[in-house]
Amino acid sequence: MLGAVVSSHSTLRPRECSAATGPSIAEVPGPSVEPVLRRVRSLLLAVDADLDASELAPERSLTRDLGFDSVRLGALLDRIRQAFDDVDLTPWLIEAAQRGDDTIAGLAAALAGSPARADYVALARELAAGFAPRAREYDESGRFPHENFAELVASGYTAMTVPRRHGGGGASLEEVCRAQEALATGCASTAFAVNMHIHGVALLSAAAGSTIEWAYEAIVREGALLAGGFSEPDVGGHWLRSTTRATPVPGGYRLRGTKGFFSGYPASGLVFLSAAIPDERGVESPVGFLLPRPAAGIRVAAEWSAGGMRATGSHTLEIDDLHVASRYRIGAPGELPLLFMRACHWAWCSFAAVFVGIAGAALEHVAHSQRRRTLQVVSGPLARLPGVQFRVAEMHVKLAAARACLYRAVRSVQDEPAADPLAHYIDMSLMKTTVCRLAHEIVTLAVEVEGGSGYASVSPIQRMYRDVAAGLLVPPVTDVTLEWAGKQALGIPVLGEPRWAV
Repeated sequence: MLGAVVSSHSTLRPRECSAATGPSIAEVPGPSVEPVLRRVRSLLLAVDADLDASELAPERSLTRDLGFDSVRLGALLDRIRQAFDDVDLTPWLIEAAQRGDDTIAGLAAALAGSPARADYVALARELAAGFAPRAREYDESGRFPHENFAELVASGYTAMTVPRRHGGGGASLEEVCRAQEALATGCASTAFAVNMHIHGVALLSAAAGSTIEWAYEAIVREGALLAGGFSEPDVGGHWLRSTTRATPVPGGYRLRGTKGFFSGYPASGLVFLSAAIPDERGVESPVGFLLPRPAAGIRVAAEWSAGGMRATGSHTLEIDDLHVASRYRIGAPGELPLLFMRACHWAWCSFAAVFVGIAGAALEHVAHSQRRRTLQVVSGPLARLPGVQFRVAEMHVKLAAARACLYRAVRSVQDEPAADPLAHYIDMSLMKTTVCRLAHEIVTLAVEVEGGSGYASVSPIQRMYRDVAAGLLVPPVTDVTLEWAGKQALGIPVLGEPRWAV
């Protein structure tokens, strides 16, 4: 029916609007219309990338002025359903198109009062623009970006992955990844550190559901932030083999151990700790705990100091005689590896997105600088040099490949838990490894294009170069990923012991 209504307009192309065909924004009732109008414009731009924001005046008609045919109108309606709590505007659009007043303002008026979901991708872009001018100072000082985190909390960004029934945004995996990709363009350290919270909340929600309602409330109402860590010294990236011990005691457990790379700890109000419970035979059962950050029992043993991602606050923590009540345990002893494998897409996809964001920012910076930079020996901008053009083309291709790999993995995730958790974990780990390698290659090309000026401390490219290298090092460890993937492909038991048996 929609196609029949708009078919008479489908051959029209955008033209200058000679007269308003619908209500102006001033005529649209309700104080909340202006934010809705902005949201409608962002949806229109998402549907048709060839549109320019300057074309989207309130009085413009979707069909006559913007040339939307039935295909694009259908895509717009789908995005409206996603953005406005399953609102179906098909009847309104049919009637408005027949009357000739299917304007942007009219669409905003029809949506006014509908419960809108937060647009976290747009919010991330806004936040990134504010974070970018501070990124250099945080990098050079290594100071944790408390100012950025205050803005993240105040904006509601940190409630993104809290389920909607518990007051959060209930964002999808794709929305999380696109938002984190955008945020990383402004300050990679901030995006990386907050990702510990963003993905951690989503992963724990998948594993524990409503049993951690107290944590959801702390995040939504109090702005609490989660930091967590599996990483430990001397385990070589094998997070399944925790050296932190959880000894059963009356009412709970007593934890002792060391945690490394505890990103986001300086801002945390909640912590997730993995440990192992040994039985009388010495067999260890991995287990996790989610608890309010304790006043005693955890101390910073070594402050974070590294070549890249310098402002993430990824401190080393000593856990000494920390008593944790039984109610803070996540799942039964021994379940932690399975719980993580089933929901690992929240971690590996969102971290990969951060490094894609860095690579995208590097490409944008290089394209801009090479168009305006000149040398005395070159008559014109450096962008005219074949070597520059070849490398920029490589960067474009690699960025497209990285995004395709990432978002293919994102869209492969189903609502139901993976039927084969180990295969799911390996697939997601291979994706993360591939994407981070491509991101590193892109920024390396950016350094080559920029030359010595890109290596200077005043250039953001050298910071991106140091930051993107972290993608090669953060879990899952590349060698372990390739070992597991190779064994799976060859039909060798992935977790069999001894590892290298012939």
